[in-house]
Amino acid sequence: MPSSPDAPVVARPRARVLGAVLEGWRRVLRAPSVTVGIWLLTLLVAAPLAVAVATLVEAHLGASLESERMLGGWSPRWEGEFTADATGVGRTLTHEILGFGGTLATISRFADGEPIDRSIIGAVATYVLLWVFLSGGALDRFARGRPVRVSAFFGACGVYFFRFLRLGVVVGLAYWVLFTWVHPFLFDTIYNRLTRALSTEHQAVLYRTLLYLVFFTLLIVVNVIADFAKVRAVVEDRRSAITTLGAAIRFIRRRPFRVAALYLLNVLAFLIIARLWMQIAPSAGAPTWQALLAAQLFILARVWAKLAFMASEVVFFQGELAHATYTAAAEPLWPDSPAVEALRNLRRT
Repeated sequence: MPSSPDAPVVARPRARVLGAVLEGWRRVLRAPSVTVGIWLLTLLVAAPLAVAVATLVEAHLGASLESERMLGGWSPRWEGEFTADATGVGRTLTHEILGFGGTLATISRFADGEPIDRSIIGAVATYVLLWVFLSGGALDRFARGRPVRVSAFFGACGVYFFRFLRLGVVVGLAYWVLFTWVHPFLFDTIYNRLTRALSTEHQAVLYRTLLYLVFFTLLIVVNVIADFAKVRAVVEDRRSAITTLGAAIRFIRRRPFRVAALYLLNVLAFLIIARLWMQIAPSAGAPTWQALLAAQLFILARVWAKLAFMASEVVFFQGELAHATYTAAAEPLWPDSPAVEALRNLRRT
């Protein structure tokens, strides 16, 4: 199906940023099965790793007195012994995973460009591929703004999976350039030059903070382009990765401040969730059920916010460019063809 033009002939009102965010949350709230499904996906991918770590801990402690003392709370001395002897996924069990510290540690490693631990690369790759697969169906569901059948949802997942993979190759190359070349240039070459003759630690912290802002700005630009490329691929049924990325860049270039405002409002939702997590994050001595419940609520809220992020971008794009009777690729149902779905859309409007 041909895509909608970037410059419509008939003038139409601009989509409101706050309205797009609110409508995005509304569409996610009306699709709870999508949120629960992705939360269960996260749980299923993480469960084997948790079982593997639990097995290693049980083997290390055994029936010793240390295991009795560990029931009363976290032991830094035991953690040091376990980490020194641990191999594989066991190396990820450190004091940093406790409560809100795990979130801060993850952000710190990401900002410093540290590689992912080899023991969890397989789980991370599996999760990313499954997320790419399900995101096509989720975007299609949010674009339609109405319930769809399970077969239609997974049909959309299959249709857009390989298109998103092609997009991922190009976007992944951009991320690779940022972390392989730009990050070392900023934090090794530029930072060393700026701090070579400094006499105070305060100025060094200020320079590093500014460089972090530059690096994260570049990451956000790539992320926004990738997001709207996926939105255009779904809403306009685009197939070419290069032309879809070009269309996303044109869309952002013509309304950069409003796109930035949309992004910041969605980031604010993540910050609010992070602040609540910092408040309720369990301590090392908290009961197991309490720690598990708090962690799962945080993951569910984070998935919820991520889906609302995607839905708000869909709503914003539809309000700006999409035709009134053209909100997503035709529903892939047999024996109904895409033409049947298009006729139904016209009849409803």
